[in-house]
Amino acid sequence: MNFISDLQSKISNKIKIHNKKESILFSPSTLGKDLTNCTIEEILPHLLVYSSMATIESKEKIWVATSMLVRFLATHTNNLVAIESDAPVGMLGSKEVLQGLYSNPVHDFFSEQIVHNIMSKDIEKAFPKMRVYDLLKKMNENGRDFALIQTTDGEFSTISARRLLEVGILCDTRIKVSDMPSKKVVTFQKDDNIGFLIGEMLRNNTDVVILEHTPLFVTPQTIFEKISELNYLDGIDDFLNSKVSTLNLKTGRIISDNMTVPEMCKIMLGMKNAFVMTQNNVLTPWDLITTLA
Repeated sequence: MNFISDLQSKISNKIKIHNKKESILFSPSTLGKDLTNCTIEEILPHLLVYSSMATIESKEKIWVATSMLVRFLATHTNNLVAIESDAPVGMLGSKEVLQGLYSNPVHDFFSEQIVHNIMSKDIEKAFPKMRVYDLLKKMNENGRDFALIQTTDGEFSTISARRLLEVGILCDTRIKVSDMPSKKVVTFQKDDNIGFLIGEMLRNNTDVVILEHTPLFVTPQTIFEKISELNYLDGIDDFLNSKVSTLNLKTGRIISDNMTVPEMCKIMLGMKNAFVMTQNNVLTPWDLITTLA
């Protein structure tokens, strides 16, 4: 099956415009309320009781942060919270590391630079009585799937797109995967180099780039795993020119267009790499935000 050519042609020939909004409710077993009225404390109460946050001291070296991202990108968050004097002062995700690597692809970037130098200081903070819908809209407007919420004991928990899959599972809606907005599919060819991949990720603000005509894909985690294997580019000066064939590509999971959004969220939540493909689209947890918002 020619996945990417099918995807590209259908997306270029048909942009979905939703004139009629489908009401999104939460199942009676939880709240039985409309999404626009539910608060964070109602939908994600556990985040207010237990602190759940991947943190790193702002003075730590970038190689330490990259090592942590290799583990956490496949779990509950895609950002590390930078800490100074036990207080959050910034966040560091794959985007910041890739930007630094793209500009300075040498060992010194990982061994000499510190988190404070490249972290983002723009942290979105939510509050317990904030509507989930308002949080989703703000994330969608800012293009960042990350926020902090303070727990009952004054600590913090993170809310990321992957965490919001828990919200998607609870939804009682007829919206199907085929109703989710289509978008540009970012692809690469087998002869491309790693520098091209990183450039495409940064230019298109995406964490998934697909090998043309296949369901194989690359994420920042794939690149970071390779960098870790190479001892954070110690003695390597041409990493960006390395062929993508040196990376351990992952295979995307194909799902039906008729699957509901809650069913898709359940599948994604159980995956190491939360990424699925249909005949018409390529979907990540970020697409849940744009759909529900």
